[in-house]
Amino acid sequence: MNVTSTFDSSTIVAHYAAAQAKAKASAGDTGQADKKTKTDDAISLSKKSTDYSGSISNNTPFFPVRKGMNADALVLGVTQPGAVSSSRDKSFPDVAIDARKRMDDKYAQMKAGEKPYSASVEDKNALMGDLDRRSLNAVATNQGGKFSKDEQDAAKALMQQQARLASGQYSGPEDQKKNWKDPFANDPIGRAKAALNFLDRLSPEEKTTPQWLSQHQTLQDALNQYGKVNPGADDKKKGHFNNLAEILSGANTNGSTSLNPQSSKITNASNTLMERIKAMLPAT
Repeated sequence: MNVTSTFDSSTIVAHYAAAQAKAKASAGDTGQADKKTKTDDAISLSKKSTDYSGSISNNTPFFPVRKGMNADALVLGVTQPGAVSSSRDKSFPDVAIDARKRMDDKYAQMKAGEKPYSASVEDKNALMGDLDRRSLNAVATNQGGKFSKDEQDAAKALMQQQARLASGQYSGPEDQKKNWKDPFANDPIGRAKAALNFLDRLSPEEKTTPQWLSQHQTLQDALNQYGKVNPGADDKKKGHFNNLAEILSGANTNGSTSLNPQSSKITNASNTLMERIKAMLPAT
């Protein structure tokens, strides 16, 4: 018996459309200006829906699931980390309650289907396929003490996968790697800006963490420093930014060689900033 998901891309787009329609209806504008506004809103909403659907379509192969299920909310988190669906209009404690229920429902669906949950990559993606990034964060941080260590680790891994893909670093099944195209190949500045943009669109809960602060300031400082040591440089051909995907995932790695002879200045500036950040944080 096939198992069906309780959440899919059409639901995500519908959630967004409903919220937008409600917001616009409350404005109560009239006359010709109102007609123009409604037309503009319809165009904007149509574009947003298209962007959401395109994001899900383009990245779905990198989040495989068991037959009959999907991971649309996870996939959308790559290009739209701030999109809300499962966590919409909920306090963070309620987000955790909702995530727990959704996951329990998925466990039950799998058990009633072909086989129980097996902790495979496909099953992990299916288990959390309904969770937007804010809900994933509730699982990863064990909000309310409702999630097992394995569930927390799976959520953290999925959040890191979203961050890596967003910054042009492949993360997913090995047999799908051939289909991945790095949008920032030979464009370190574009990669850095994409990583920073991803961080800027995370949930309020993620933005209050020391990790977010260190990641964001490291990237921002690197971009600022690059502009100082390379005024007027060709962004797509010069510059080096230490392992952006690892910065996003919180890992510590060493830099590599660079086309920019002054890249050490950027690296040193980032390292100095990281030391200042560490000094401000409470001792563990």
